[in-house]
This record gives sequence, structure tokens and C-alpha cells, in this order.
Amino acid sequence: AMKKLKMLLLADLHYIGVADHVCKIPSRKGNIALELIDKIMKSLESTDIDLIVLLGDLVDNGNADGAKEDIIQIRERLLEYGIDVLVVPGNHDGPKDEMLNIFNNHQGLHKIHGYQIMTFADLYDEKDNATRDFDIMEEAFLGADKDKPIIVFQHNPIYPKIDREYPYNLGDADKIMEYYTEHNVLLSISGHAHWGIPLAKYDNVGYITCPALCEEPHRYTVLTLKGHKYNIKEGSVL
Repeated sequence: AMKKLKMLLLADLHYIGVADHVCKIPSRKGNIALELIDKIMKSLESTDIDLIVLLGDLVDNGNADGAKEDIIQIRERLLEYGIDVLVVPGNHDGPKDEMLNIFNNHQGLHKIHGYQIMTFADLYDEKDNATRDFDIMEEAFLGADKDKPIIVFQHNPIYPKIDREYPYNLGDADKIMEYYTEHNVLLSISGHAHWGIPLAKYDNVGYITCPALCEEPHRYTVLTLKGHKYNIKEGSVL
């Protein structure tokens, strides 16, 4: 039997610490991200989190002076808890390779407790349209075993379709969904749409969009896997 894997999922922190940047959206409480992390970790003290996944938009403007220091601050704060961290860069995070390097992460396949965790750093154009590099995705799946659970993380939602002017969904979503189904993906997990979208199933794949940490009530998600069975619990700091 497979071991249990318990993950804390944090999306859209939009942290502003020392970065030379002012957020124009009042509902985003980006300045308190580190306090929120501490409060969450305290409330989960009794539980056994094996992995923390950061679902992108760690900072509000990754290209601002000082944003790199802010990203390092988030990493340092999480390191204090002694739990492994995986990160998927978002559209606000600036140079994605820099962020992956700060966390000593790579995109693609990670084997953890017999589970196959995939992380993708998707590409953004100047209008925030997100696209997946299919070569990188295919390479990641080459190393995966179809019979063991596969969980994929990316910043942009793939399903359901979000019908708004701003481009929330990942480009080529239909093709990617087909690919996930063919490759036996158990769960596809995203952030980016701050309101969050609960589990929606399509063609045997579960899709979840985690709500933003930066906006009240400052929500987070705990995902527990046991083989191909899973449990999703949402909590909030407020």
C-alpha cells in the first residue's frame, strides 16, 4: 500500500516586502503574506505536512527592484518549518528560471513517497496569455509510470472554462485536457483565479483551482493523497 502524502497548497501570495512596488488593488493584502504563512503553519501544527506547493504569483511584481529579495524571504520563512517546497512560477513572478533557482527547483517530474508530482512553469506574453511548452510536458511524462498517481501543478486553470475578458485559462486547454486524460493524470491543480474553483471532474481527471492567499478570508488548501484516493480541505486564516 502507498504511503499517505499530505500537501499544503498556497496560491497567489502577491507578497510585497522590500520590493519597490505599490499594488493598485486594495483587496490584495500582499504585505502580510509572511504572517499568513506563520498563522497557517501554527494552525496545522498537529498535522503532518509532507510538502508545500506554491502555485505562483508569490510576489505582486517580480520585475520590481527588490522582488528577488522578497522571493528569498518567502523561501527562508518556509525553510524554518523544515518541509520540502515545490514552486510553479506565475505571471506576476518575473523571470521564472530565477524563481526556480531560488527554490532550487526544476519544472517537470518529482517523485515523492511513490507519487508523481509534475510542476510546469508556463510561458506568458505581454497580455498575460499563458501557454504550455508541449516538449517540456512530453519529456516530463516520459519518466512517469501510468499506474502510479500523477498530480500536476501549474499556475493557470485548465478546466472549467472561465468566460471572462481577462485570459484566466491556460492556452490550448482542450489539448492539454486530452493529454492529461491519455496519461492517467489523477489531479490537475492551479491557482491564478483568486476566487478559487472547487473540484470539477472531466474525463477521469480532477481539476482544482486553489483560492488566493492574499485576499480575505486568506484561504489555503490541504490535499491528502492515499494511493488514487484523495481528500481536499480548505482552510482560512480569518
